[in-house]
Amino acid sequence: MFFRISVAAVAASMILLAGCGNHPASDSIKAFTIALADSSWTEAWELMTPETQAAWDSTAVVMQRFGYTECSGYLQSLSVPVTEEEFAELTGELLFTRMVQSSSEASELSCAVREVETVDSLTVLVRIATSEGDQIIPARLHSGRWLLDLTTLTPPPEPLLE
Repeated sequence: MFFRISVAAVAASMILLAGCGNHPASDSIKAFTIALADSSWTEAWELMTPETQAAWDSTAVVMQRFGYTECSGYLQSLSVPVTEEEFAELTGELLFTRMVQSSSEASELSCAVREVETVDSLTVLVRIATSEGDQIIPARLHSGRWLLDLTTLTPPPEPLLE
């Protein structure tokens, strides 16, 4: 009897998981969260779309135009301490790396996929569970790989107060 219940429970779990976490895009989301948890910053960087990387790169370029003196206070407020030498070599990837290194939340992101919604053949929305509510992460197909598009990422909705 126990064996039948266990087999039924496993089968039901597999059916439920197949509906939400079996899409290759959800695997990319999971790989991203695992890379952050393992401090594999380059791997996490490579799981983001070129557009997301370009946004980080352009932020670094703008900061360099303003200069170290002007930006060092801002970077400190973001808990991203960089030396003047590091600032001279600042790239989007280095900025991303420093920000996630200093964020305790980055290494604790959930990879519990609740749902994958197909928008079109190149875009899906992956809904993951977080301690603050569901988070929707867009993923786009680039060169045969599903990559995270963080350019349109928004925080989870605030809970309604009654």
